[in-house]
Amino acid sequence: MSDNTPTPSITAASLQPELWTSSSNDALQIYITDSDGTALNFHPNFTYPIFGDSEQIFGYRDLVIFLCFDHCTFYPFLNVKYSDRLNDDTLEDPRAKLLSYLPESTVFKDEAKWADSISKEKEDFKIPGELIGDVFTLGEDKYGIYKLDLKNAQGLELHKRLQILVLLFIEAGSYIDHQDELWDIYVMYKVTDEKTPSIIGFCTAYNYWKYGGFDKFDSNQQEVRKKISQFIVLPMFQGLKLGGHFYNKLFEYWMQDPSVIEVVVEDPNESFDDLRDRCDLTRLCQNTIKVASVDLALINSEWATKLRQEQKLEKRQFSRLLEMILLYQLEHSLTNVTRKQVRLFIKKRLYEKNKEILDGLDEPTRLDKLQTAYASLEQDYKRILSGLSLHKRSLDTTEASSKKFKLNV
Repeated sequence: MSDNTPTPSITAASLQPELWTSSSNDALQIYITDSDGTALNFHPNFTYPIFGDSEQIFGYRDLVIFLCFDHCTFYPFLNVKYSDRLNDDTLEDPRAKLLSYLPESTVFKDEAKWADSISKEKEDFKIPGELIGDVFTLGEDKYGIYKLDLKNAQGLELHKRLQILVLLFIEAGSYIDHQDELWDIYVMYKVTDEKTPSIIGFCTAYNYWKYGGFDKFDSNQQEVRKKISQFIVLPMFQGLKLGGHFYNKLFEYWMQDPSVIEVVVEDPNESFDDLRDRCDLTRLCQNTIKVASVDLALINSEWATKLRQEQKLEKRQFSRLLEMILLYQLEHSLTNVTRKQVRLFIKKRLYEKNKEILDGLDEPTRLDKLQTAYASLEQDYKRILSGLSLHKRSLDTTEASSKKFKLNV
């Protein structure tokens, strides 16, 4: 492929528009170099934030866009190739479009310059952040999670190199304001080779200040709600359970921070919801409670409130976890509570959450909507619970410390 001088006119192209129209999702190829010098290739999930809702680019034949990153420094490289281009000055330039979302350090077309730039950065490379917790081992590899220092030039540059992945892999994702000091950015690295670590993924979280009362305010004791906003594991590292370890290590870190009183998630997609549910369930049942000890009578008591606050879980998430534990008990004969009692208990929460909508319906319709919502939720809970052996791995410790609409669950 080469950047040939454009000859056809847009009028001629209108006779065969399919020849001059490319899917931006297909045209954009992302490469990340591996530690051995090979490059791993994948396509984005979304490109509409960059190329528009249609996710199409018009005016080029055989269009291929190469967006490449080094596995260690994430130094970016961009190249655009095509076999032919329409003779029209109004055509969108994919090169200019992408460069507007990439840092100034991005190298265009000159692969030798890109390779030299990477080599120079690696000469005295250090991860531009602070290690949180300890380096941990999975299989034969070592991993660490680092909190970026955005006041540091290298930390800010790495953030600018990573952030385009938010647009390409998170639906409705957007860039954060790096000048807002309430943002935290955590990057997970494989550090088996300490000189050239590999980026696994990253997470952004926002610190919402919470007023804890006059006494705490007067003593300058700050309390924050930690809201996970963006969570990305690079495609070649997905399916290896690294995302779960990343989430768990972050949660362990926040559990040890007395200023963090609650951890919440902003608009999670289904895959992250599943990861979160399984991690929270396992952590709760391994470290805090005995599965068989959870009882309907306890759930609405002071015990549950205290446990939720100790575990820094938001109210809805904690309710879902307890409901899953109740269903798990039924499936594994760990309770004397009946299936009907559990069903009515869960339906009560669904009703209270959707009371305004449901109260406007006649009783048969209301009951039908509740049953439909419950059946769907029960099926989803069972899917999440599949493969988990909570009671086998848990520690025997002290308990503790006719209109179409969808109900919120």
